[in-house]
Amino acid sequence: MINNTLGHIRNDLYILGHIECPIYLLDGREPLIFDAGLSCLGQIYVEAIRSVLGDRQPSALLLSHVHWDHCGSVSYFKKAFPGMKVAASRSAADILRRPNALALIKTLNENFTASMKSIPGVDPSILIDEPFSPFYVDKELVDHRSYDTPGNTKVEMLATPGHTQDHFSFWLPDHQILIAGEAAGVYYGPGIVSTEFASDYDAYLSSLQRLADLPVEVFCQGHYGYLLGGEEISSFFEQSIRTTTGFKARVLELLAEEAGSIERVALRIKTERYDIIPEPKQPEPAYLLNLRAQVNHLAAKAQ
Repeated sequence: MINNTLGHIRNDLYILGHIECPIYLLDGREPLIFDAGLSCLGQIYVEAIRSVLGDRQPSALLLSHVHWDHCGSVSYFKKAFPGMKVAASRSAADILRRPNALALIKTLNENFTASMKSIPGVDPSILIDEPFSPFYVDKELVDHRSYDTPGNTKVEMLATPGHTQDHFSFWLPDHQILIAGEAAGVYYGPGIVSTEFASDYDAYLSSLQRLADLPVEVFCQGHYGYLLGGEEISSFFEQSIRTTTGFKARVLELLAEEAGSIERVALRIKTERYDIIPEPKQPEPAYLLNLRAQVNHLAAKAQ
C-alpha cells in the first residue's frame, strides 16, 4: 500500500511539499534534503522544511537527478538557505552546463505550473511564478561513498543510471531506508508499477536489481509517496522487475505490428499502461515525453 500522507515517516525522515513531487528531509545535527521538486512549489517546500527545522538550516541538498521535476526549486532553496551545499553526480553537473538542457527544464516547469493549479487540493495562491534558475553543483556524488555529516545517519551514495544517466539513489543502512528517486519505477498501487527507464533499458534493469538486493524497510520514491515493510517492498521490487521486462517485450511486439512506428506504439502503450492508472498520476504530456524516449531506445536496440 502506498503511503501518501505528508509529514514524519519514521526515525528522522520526513516527506514534505506535495505528493505529486515530494522532497525528503533527514533531520539531524546537519539536516539533509533529498531532491528539489518543481519550481512552482518552492515556497511550499521551504515552509515545510522550516516547520521541521525551525531556524536551523539544511547543510546539503542531494539530488537524485536533474530532471525538471526534481531540481526545479534548487535556486529558491539556495536563497532561503544560503549555507546549503548542492550535491549531484558529475553527469548532472555536465547537464546543467548545457543551454538547451536548462531551457528545457525551465519550459517544462513553466508548463506544469498551470497543471498544478488544476490539481484538486492545491491552493493556487501559494504557487509561485518564479521561473527555474540555473544553479551550480558544489559537491560531487560518487558511487559507493558515504555522505557523512556530524551526528547524522550514514547515507551511502549509489549510482543507479537508467532512468537518466545521472541518477543516484541514497541508502541509509542503519535504518534500512532507501531514497530511490525513479530508479526503481513508480508504484501506484496493487498491480500497478510504471517502469521509468528513459535513457538506458539495460542500465535501468541492472540498477533496479541492485536496489532489490538491499534490505529495505522504508522505500521512498520520487513521486506519490513511500512504502513501508520489508515484505511489501520486496514484492514491489519483484513486480517492478517483471513490469520492466514485460514492457520491453510488449514494445518489441508492437513495433513489429505497427511497422516500426514510434508514435503508434507509444499511443497503444499509453492506452494499455497509463490510462488504467488512477489519479493522481504523472501528467499525460510528461508521460508521453518519457514514453517516446523509451520506445525510441528499444527500437534502436532492436535494430
